[in-house]
Parts: sequence; structure tokens; C-alpha cells
Amino acid sequence: MDPRPALDALLFGGILLFGVGFLWRDRRCHLARAAAWAAFGVFWFLQVPAFLESADAVNALGAAAALPIFLFLAVHEKRSYDWREEYAPLRFLAGGAFFAAGIYFTVDRIPLFAGTLIQVVTAQTVGLLNAFSPGYAAGPVDVVGNTGLWRSNGSEMYASVLFGGAPVVNIILACTAIQGITITAALVPGTTDPPKRKALVLAILVPATYIMNLVRNVVVISLFRSEGYQNWDIVHNGWGKGIGFASLLALMLLAFWLLPELYLNINGLFELPWRRSPGHDYKAHVGRILGKIARPKAVEEKLRAPPRDFPPKTPEDPKL
Repeated sequence: MDPRPALDALLFGGILLFGVGFLWRDRRCHLARAAAWAAFGVFWFLQVPAFLESADAVNALGAAAALPIFLFLAVHEKRSYDWREEYAPLRFLAGGAFFAAGIYFTVDRIPLFAGTLIQVVTAQTVGLLNAFSPGYAAGPVDVVGNTGLWRSNGSEMYASVLFGGAPVVNIILACTAIQGITITAALVPGTTDPPKRKALVLAILVPATYIMNLVRNVVVISLFRSEGYQNWDIVHNGWGKGIGFASLLALMLLAFWLLPELYLNINGLFELPWRRSPGHDYKAHVGRILGKIARPKAVEEKLRAPPRDFPPKTPEDPKL
């Protein structure tokens, strides 16, 4: 029996609960978020055997660690429910999970969306490659049997980058920047910074992440071919991931500067181990671990600003 339909139901059920917990202005939103974190923890834990079967020890370890971490977050949502308070960093993270997972997994599970994105990125990568070294071409997308409206197997859809008619590398969904875009951009809506500033950050983050991913693709493919199609691990995991990490770090630092609330919320998540009673002030301990090096000027200004009433404290409903 194929477990994929049941796993997808668990996954998208969790995403739906995140959406309810993020958007619903009711005390019970915390229970929805707690259930969502529990569902996500179970979903990723059930991926461990598949990762081990493919000898992917790193992802297997990450999937196994997701269960206790997500259950820890669920416990804190239950505390928010019991204490009748809104701990802003938890709502921020739930919103990020809702938008990031919702966008990414919808694209991943619908072959038309995933195939179109792969084709577009492959064509643009080839266009940039030919600007420096003509002779490249983009192959068609291989949906590896996923011909329906919904993904039916776990095989990676891909399009080949060709040189002289021979395939050089395959572009898969992970090469399209959708992971970086959804992770970074999805965190922005959950902050309480001014809407115009959030729109500005999104207008910078999304295209910049996409363009830097194309640059990464071009560098990796060019180096791989120049080295005689050898040392793929060094080229891909070294140069490729190095460029991706450096660009993502630079963009996140820019986002922290423009949206101090983003930085404060992330710090507030690291404060959860110290949140043992109602009213924990996570802003009072910014830089607890790293000291003043973790308190940039924009954050200092945000901390000195008058407090805002958003997100509001969860209203008390005598019927609950």
C-alpha cells in the first residue's frame, strides 16, 4: 500500500491548521497551532526510513530531530492557551510555516507547477551560460511518471542542461530557488513592522534570491564542465552551496536591518527554554547568548520605541 496519500493528508492537514492558527483571532488558535506542530513532527519523523534507505544520513537526522523540536513548540502553544496570552514569536513562526510549507509543497505536489518552474529556470540558466560560452541547450522536463494533476511518486522531476547535445547536469525543483524564497519571504508577513516596509523587503528578497540562484547554477555548471565533468561534490556542495549560503546570509542581514521585528521574533524563539511563566518578556533578553554583538543598531532603536498593541492579547472568552 502506497503511504503517500496518507502522508500528504497529514502534511496538508498540518498546513491548514497553521493557517487557522495564524489567521484566527481566538484563544483556540493556539490549539490549532499545537496540533499543526504535532502533525508536522510526525510527518517528518515518518520520512526517516526513506532517508536512511537512500543513505542520506543528514536529512535522516534532521527529520528525526524534527519530532521533539516540533512537540516542544506544541507544548508552548498549549501554554499560551492555558495562560491566555499571545507570545508573538510563536505566531510569527506559525505564519512562516503556513506560507513557506503551503507554497513549497503545493508547487512540489502539482506536476504542472513544478514542471513549469523547472523549465523556466533551466531556460534562463542556459541563456546565461550561452552569454559566456555558447553551445548550451535546455532539454524538456521529465516528469518521471507524474502525468496526473497530483504527484504520484517521489522521483525528482528534472530538465537537463545540454552541451553539444550531451547532458551536463539536471535541474530539479531544489535548483529553482523556491526553497530559499519560501523560507526567507514567508517569515516577513508575521512581523508587525509597517506594511510598506514589509512590501519593500519582499520586493528585494524574492527577485534577489531568484537571481542569485541563477548565478549559482551558472557557476556550478561552468566549473563542472571546465573540470572535465569531475569533482561534482566539490563543485556543487562547495561552490554551489557556499554561494547560496553567502547570498542568503547577506539578504537576511538586510532584512534584519529593514525589519527589526523579524530579528526580535527569531530571538524570541530562542528564549522559549526560559519561558516558564506567563508574561515572559523576550525583548528584555535580546542577545542573551551572543551578547551585544546580537543587538544591531536597528534592533536597539526598535527596543527603545514605544510598545505596540499588535498582535493583541488573546481575548478571554467566558464560554471557553
